[in-house]
Amino acid sequence: MDVATRCQEVESIRTWVKQECQLESCEGGKFWLPIVLTARGPLYAEVIAQLPDGTYHQPYPLPDRLKQPLFRLGWRLLSYLAATPAVYLVQFDLAGEEIYFDRVIPYPGEPATASRGVQEPDLFTCHWLCLNREPLFDLVIKKP
Repeated sequence: MDVATRCQEVESIRTWVKQECQLESCEGGKFWLPIVLTARGPLYAEVIAQLPDGTYHQPYPLPDRLKQPLFRLGWRLLSYLAATPAVYLVQFDLAGEEIYFDRVIPYPGEPATASRGVQEPDLFTCHWLCLNREPLFDLVIKKP
């Protein structure tokens, strides 16, 4: 079974996250951790948030005490899914300092539009580079 098909098994992934990562799940998370999985390993992009007006914003400032558990979750999920090089969005929500897992999206979905003009290369370009096994070494947030 390919990664995209496995990512559609949301309930089984949520069960795995609860058992293996001790995180509760939710539906409708308003945050996404983009992970650019290159042939050499993962690059973690800045978090994307959905604002009250429905638009997306990157970078969303999260303290390291929340980012580090998200990075570990992302790596464990991609390992569990036997992910191949591509861009993945780990959707989640926050309640105070508690992380609630929602799902994994195996491509740069609509929230990735927030990376255009903000991150170099943007997540759509990253996805293309990964699928074509082209080198990608760093993700940079442009200065305003």
